[in-house]
Amino acid sequence: MTTKLSLDAARAALLAGVFALAAWGCGSGNSGFGSDGGANGADGTLGLDAHSHPLRGADAPITLGGESSTTHPSITIQPANPTLTVVSPGPPATEQFHAYITGSSTPTPATWSVDLPQIGTINGQGLFTATGTQGGIVTVTAQSPSATATTTLTVKLVLTENPGMLTATQQGQLTSSKPVAEGGTSADPAFRWLYPYDKTIFPRGLTAPVLQFAGTSITAAYVKITSTTVQYGGFFSTTTGQATPSAAAWTAITESATGSTPVTVALTELSGANAVGPITETWTIAQGSLKGTVYYNSYDSALGGGQGTVLKMKPGTPASVLVGGSSGCQVCHSVSGDGSTLTDSNGDYTSGNSYALAAGGATMEVAQADSSFSFTGLYPDGSLVMTNAEVSGSWPPNVPGVSGSGRASQLMNPKTGGIIAAPGFDGVVTNALMPTFSPDGTKIVFNHYDAGQGHSLAVMDFAKATSTFSALTDVVTDPSTYLGWPAFLPDSAEFIFHADSGGDFATWHNQTADVKMVDLKTKTVTALDALNGEANGQVYLPYGAAEAHMNYEPTVLPIAVGGYYWVVFTSRREYGNTITDPDAWETGPARRKKLWVSAIDLAPTPGTDPSHPAFYINDQELQAGNMRGFWVLDPCEANGLGCMSGDECCTGFCRQGSGDGGAQLVCVTPPKGCAQEYEKCTTSSDCCNSSDGYQCINGFCAQPSMSSK
Repeated sequence: MTTKLSLDAARAALLAGVFALAAWGCGSGNSGFGSDGGANGADGTLGLDAHSHPLRGADAPITLGGESSTTHPSITIQPANPTLTVVSPGPPATEQFHAYITGSSTPTPATWSVDLPQIGTINGQGLFTATGTQGGIVTVTAQSPSATATTTLTVKLVLTENPGMLTATQQGQLTSSKPVAEGGTSADPAFRWLYPYDKTIFPRGLTAPVLQFAGTSITAAYVKITSTTVQYGGFFSTTTGQATPSAAAWTAITESATGSTPVTVALTELSGANAVGPITETWTIAQGSLKGTVYYNSYDSALGGGQGTVLKMKPGTPASVLVGGSSGCQVCHSVSGDGSTLTDSNGDYTSGNSYALAAGGATMEVAQADSSFSFTGLYPDGSLVMTNAEVSGSWPPNVPGVSGSGRASQLMNPKTGGIIAAPGFDGVVTNALMPTFSPDGTKIVFNHYDAGQGHSLAVMDFAKATSTFSALTDVVTDPSTYLGWPAFLPDSAEFIFHADSGGDFATWHNQTADVKMVDLKTKTVTALDALNGEANGQVYLPYGAAEAHMNYEPTVLPIAVGGYYWVVFTSRREYGNTITDPDAWETGPARRKKLWVSAIDLAPTPGTDPSHPAFYINDQELQAGNMRGFWVLDPCEANGLGCMSGDECCTGFCRQGSGDGGAQLVCVTPPKGCAQEYEKCTTSSDCCNSSDGYQCINGFCAQPSMSSK
């Protein structure tokens, strides 16, 4: 058997190990990579993370029409573009393919391969066997000595689970072809979705969302999720209006769904003796997993003993303490985009620290005797830091608890605490608040307090080689709100910020805020309505105006993933029926101040909202008030160390480590040829799939967005 080995074979092994619903093992195509990769995989066959849609790049199968002469006839594949339905649990499903010389009705011998062995494998006779763990669209290739032909096979995975142990009678009620329609004589008028929101975009690799809904006398629910490549049915016993697909099922759903076609989510409830619904939403599954680690701040974390604490969490992994907590209050942090450096403030707000970050945690580098390391702007590689000014007078904006003589912003070395001369900035800008460097390191944005007293945001150009700043420009001015927490998108052409009703740029004391975006070239300001909870001028959040306009402190993952940018922000909105405290301001057993994430379309058009409804990060503490999340890359790995994609490597390339057919991916010296998704690039032409819209964003190849609002 010959199997074309894809970039995503690592994901196949993961799926085979975790998907408990399948009644059979994965096919042999999951056992390893091909042996033609060379020492560093220079043929470009590897390089994606374990949850990303595979690139059909430089090594992907192509269709050749063959030659018209009788010596080199063309071939075709039959059946052409079929659909195979795979029921899980159930017996293995197969599809038989044959190759034909054009004009002949007799099959001809061919070498067969598929590009996605995690979906299924094909043997030497053209028999495709589905793994039963994932659906999707597979390219099937037949190669004869003279020509090559391809066709696509749509594999639709149909899976069912019954964690609620519902009886056959209950299941029949919920899946009846004619359940009572919402609003009918026996309907439940209270039945409605609370979370997730309609039109949410989810990445892969996260824990399953808790589906939450309101209703009357709920006893059970049926969740049906469908698309062209997956159909899920889940039966749940619930009196709380909550249902959560199993981890294995959610992995299968997100790995199977395509980014171009939203999934439809239909929910039916048993209300007393009546089946009510379905009520529906649509979600989109982005074709990639969010990278790196989230670092965030809490003042009342149980993990931190109720002290001010900086915590960390990786996607799908519960939060843990990084610094502070039992060792003393440490807050007001910032993190460099490459995940190498963190600065923070001690609980007295008059001293702070800088840390080198690594997989094992944080190592202190400098103990600073003033508030310079509070709310800093770290250079993307962590080598420089622009300090947040301490405004002279009473309570200075953005540095709570400090008053007195004031301290000007200055460029520093976070590794030594030394001040660095900054021509063009020194003596030009005194009070730069909440500074942030652009991902490409060529710009800095900050609240220009000297000019606007909190109401303006300015940008300057920056040349690292000489530490020189230039071209001070006030980009946004709004006398009616205070503008804070600016953060660039990965293309460095726009930045987002929050417009706050309060002059301390905080999230408390009944201060409202919304997240906005500005295009640097046109200075056009766009409200991110979908992120903030509005659609077509109306609040779509389930509890209405009472939870609106409570969106603060946005930051941005420094690379594009799955065709989108990703904004992490603090919000005091309610969370389904899990956090419904009517008081948003720090009371109740579960704090409403939490971290949320919204997808942003690539290449946003000035004046058009590129955001999408946000999702809640499951792995943060439910009882704590969480804020100021930085979702950044992890510190890079040296050559020879394991990786899942190029962004994890200091060289920017992650490939097969040897040509022996093993599945080990390691960081390698930059190989010849084009760069795969998440691998380093200088221009879009460096990317293997540039002709299909892949582009170079912040030095990494990124797939195009498939978003359709």
